Amino acid sequence: MDIDPEAKTSEKDHTDILEKDIGKAITILRKSYQLSISAFSMRTGYSRVHISEVESGKRKATDELVSIIRNVFHLDSSWPFSEEQPGDPDGNKLHHEFSEQEELSSIEAVAERLIALRKELHINQKDFAKLTGISVAIIEDVVYGRRKLTLRMAQRIEDACGIGTEWLLHGDEDAKYNPCGQRMTSFLKKHPEARKIVWEMMEREDD
Repeated sequence: MDIDPEAKTSEKDHTDILEKDIGKAITILRKSYQLSISAFSMRTGYSRVHISEVESGKRKATDELVSIIRNVFHLDSSWPFSEEQPGDPDGNKLHHEFSEQEELSSIEAVAERLIALRKELHINQKDFAKLTGISVAIIEDVVYGRRKLTLRMAQRIEDACGIGTEWLLHGDEDAKYNPCGQRMTSFLKKHPEARKIVWEMMEREDD
C-alpha cells in the first residue's frame, strides 16, 4: 500500500511541533524555579547539552526524562501537556529554592546516608561504584558535597542495592528497604500471581 508523502510530512511536522512544545514547557519550568541549565541538569541527572537540545527541540524528550522531571519537581501526570503553567495557588511563580544553609544541610545528609549504606553493605567505594554503575569520581563528589545525588543516580542505587530512593534522597526510613521502584514494578508486570497477592493484601487493609 502506497503512503501519501504529504501525510508523512504532516506527521513529521506534528512530531516536531510536539517536541518543541515539550522543550518550551521544560524551559518555562526551569526558569520558574530560577535554575540555570547546569543546575537543572544536576537535579535531573541529564547533561547540560542534553537539556539544552531538548529545550530547543533538537532532541526528543524521552518518557524517562519527563517522568524524572515530574518526580523531581512534584508535577502531576498532565505536565507538560497541561495549559496551566507552574505556579502556586495564588498564581505566583514557584521559587521553591532552599536557602543556602538548608541546601548544604540536605547535601550533607544525603552524603551521610550514602556512606552509611556503603558501610552497611561492607564494601569499599570502588566496589560500590562497580555495583551501582556510578563512577568512583561521581560518588566521591556526592560524598564530599561537590555534587548532588540526582534522582537518576538514586534509582541506580535502588536497583542495585534494594534501597529506596526516598530514603537516599529524603531520609524516609519507612521507604528504605524493599522499595516500590522500577525493579518492583517490572517484576509485578511479569508475575500476575504476585500482583494478585498484593491486591488481596491491599483490599484486606482497606476493609
